[in-house]
Amino acid sequence: MDRRIFLKTSLFAPFCLKEILLGAKEGKVFYTGATQKSFEALEIKGTYHQIGYQIGKRFGKHIEKVIRRRSDWHSKLLTILNSREGRDYSKELLRLTQKYFPHLLQEIRGMADGAGISFHRIWAMCIKSELLARMPQQLSGETCVQARESIMPGCSTIFFRDKNNAWLFHNEDGNAAYQDVMFMTKVTPPSGVRFISMVYPGIITGNGPNLNDRGVIQTTNYIGSTKSQTGIPRYVISRAVLEAKDAKEAVEITTCQPRCYPSHHHIASFTDQTYYSIETTPEEEQIEEPDGVYFHTNHLIFDRTKRYKYEDNAYKNTSSLSRYEVIQERLLKLNPDYAKPGDFLDILSSHQNAPYSPCRHPEGDVQGATLGTAFFDLKKRSFRIYKGNPCGAVENQRYVELGF
Repeated sequence: MDRRIFLKTSLFAPFCLKEILLGAKEGKVFYTGATQKSFEALEIKGTYHQIGYQIGKRFGKHIEKVIRRRSDWHSKLLTILNSREGRDYSKELLRLTQKYFPHLLQEIRGMADGAGISFHRIWAMCIKSELLARMPQQLSGETCVQARESIMPGCSTIFFRDKNNAWLFHNEDGNAAYQDVMFMTKVTPPSGVRFISMVYPGIITGNGPNLNDRGVIQTTNYIGSTKSQTGIPRYVISRAVLEAKDAKEAVEITTCQPRCYPSHHHIASFTDQTYYSIETTPEEEQIEEPDGVYFHTNHLIFDRTKRYKYEDNAYKNTSSLSRYEVIQERLLKLNPDYAKPGDFLDILSSHQNAPYSPCRHPEGDVQGATLGTAFFDLKKRSFRIYKGNPCGAVENQRYVELGF
């Protein structure tokens, strides 16, 4: 990948940044505030603890805001974590993270230190899916669908390739509590593999759309499960992908063992134009290389992985299948010979089947919201991020282009 890619509207162009240059103990940090078109952004260079520390220091108020807004949810996480079974389970996840990705555990600890929030409160957010699936009885008092929907709204993704183009589009959906607190990071870690990522406050980087300076792209789709195993947490695996040196290594990381929770990863490369769709469960994985028009929401669709017996069918049959059917219907009407990026962005802006539509808006007890939309052009080597719901952001050109 040509690392001299020019950014015509980069969040990270030096002239846009308010510089906060700190000493060796804290690393080098640059910050820029949000605009109508862009999220807040932090550029960091340092050790893994310094990276986490500066994220926590700058966005600690955002983390606290999310915890306040989702106090019942966070209290449930802590109740599970502080139970005897929860403590034993958490210790095993910590042990395995320390064994395979000790530097990322340092990053999480740094985030807690920087935010001035106890480690176990941050750790609970980083293993939220695993905890809630481990002890689902904590969801009593709410219907299973409402509870999980309020926790995991999901995402919608479309890939398109023809002889001239290769495009990846992704709606990043989350709880409405994150709508005004999402941010971007540009990080230079000790490995030297720089990366850009959209970040949820309180959760280790890697869950939102991301790109590194070796040309490796990742977006993810949550897969609901009613059970979690002992293994490496899914957010830790997604974060590890950010420092992959090529798409092949990224795929290897997504399928590393032991895994404790199912997931889906879109991995692509500016460098060799490859694209992979990877579904994983704790026991199984399947790697596909789709061509033409392809899409994915939040349920397992591959032959081997869809046999996973603990998939959360209540979640699948509401939020995920609803969006899947809308996208499928719209794509069938599209002539791929004349397809333009706007056609796919229009599909992701659809409100058909709301509140379980591709473009998510909170409605009643359903608190899913589209927080941003990513558009990767593999041929042009560009990464565009639209701020907020695509229904408004695309029409109003509310986006920035990012890169190295």
